[in-house]
Amino acid sequence: MDFTPAPRAEALRHEFRDWLQSNLPPPAQWRPLRHGANRAAWIEFLKGWEHRLHEGRWVAVHWPPELGGRGLSMLEHLVVTEELLRAEAPPLINAPSISIFGPTLLSFGTAAQKARYLPKLLSAEEVWCLGFSEPNAGSDLASLRTRAVRDGDEWVINGQKVWTTYANQSDFGLFLVRTDLEAPSHKGISCLIVPLRSPGVTVRPLREITGDNDFNEVFLEDARVPAQNVVGQVNQGWQVILAALGHERGTLLLVDRVRLRRHLERLVEMVRRDKRADRCVRQGLAQLYVEVELMKLHAFKVMGDLEQGRPAADVSVLKLFGSELGQRLHDFALAVEGPYAQIWDEDPRAVDAGLFQYHWLLARALTIASGTSEVQRNIIAQRLLGLPR
Repeated sequence: MDFTPAPRAEALRHEFRDWLQSNLPPPAQWRPLRHGANRAAWIEFLKGWEHRLHEGRWVAVHWPPELGGRGLSMLEHLVVTEELLRAEAPPLINAPSISIFGPTLLSFGTAAQKARYLPKLLSAEEVWCLGFSEPNAGSDLASLRTRAVRDGDEWVINGQKVWTTYANQSDFGLFLVRTDLEAPSHKGISCLIVPLRSPGVTVRPLREITGDNDFNEVFLEDARVPAQNVVGQVNQGWQVILAALGHERGTLLLVDRVRLRRHLERLVEMVRRDKRADRCVRQGLAQLYVEVELMKLHAFKVMGDLEQGRPAADVSVLKLFGSELGQRLHDFALAVEGPYAQIWDEDPRAVDAGLFQYHWLLARALTIASGTSEVQRNIIAQRLLGLPR
């Protein structure tokens, strides 16, 4: 493969850098909101920031122009993401849905669904979440129990979801439900678009060790959804969910790879600034550099498969390696900080405003979310290596 930057991608990079110089909000404007008590103010800020990016047509540049993108490549989408992270810009409130729900709807949604939902997702007029996991159906999604029964032109939903990221600030969610109670576990499942502000839908935030409450429980009690909200075919939602998980473990991890690279750069800056580069630290940084580069090369392979519409069969390798690398990198960062690792971001002595402390806590979920490391190893063993169950 030729890894020389494509001229078109580099031209886009410089164009976006110029745009950011004129439009990037100063950190003092938004960082106090990030972990502040006024969660509504933080959400409104994020929606406004994503809307500003959308007006410049910088959100999901790889999507079709008629839906708000630019019709560019996945590589160019990653270039924009790299520049957002380089500039330490505020996050996109719909970033997970742009990487997961959006591509899934592009593949399985009707023309009416795409036209109705995708432009407002990119502009952040509407926020989205994914309702997959349940109290007894996490790693084994096929055992989900939330059911939907057809009643005329509507589906009536009853059940519970958990660990639903951003449900407390979302307008809609893509939910997995069981529509055929008699079918085998992987059959009889459908994907429904659920308006979260509907009667019968209750969202309860879960406080996390980071202090955030982005995870939520969602209770559905006789919640009614229009029949046309099915994504894909009724009772064939397992194919849809496999595609969604492929994008979550592939497309989203392509973005995470960029984030890990930026965190490694920040770690190197910290070591140089504080003159802590003894032999062990230098060797540790070199090892992390090699592993981040390996993740980049593997990500390029997955990106090529996704761009060509091929299922990325080895996406579980990227998910397993990337999630465990994220934990190793932040473990090492706190070890380098030493006693300062105990100081949180509200303390002015915190190194880099507590960046690594926050992401160390956040990284605890990496080997669980999107499929545990144990599940990924089983997938690799059975589907890639052909080993018996």
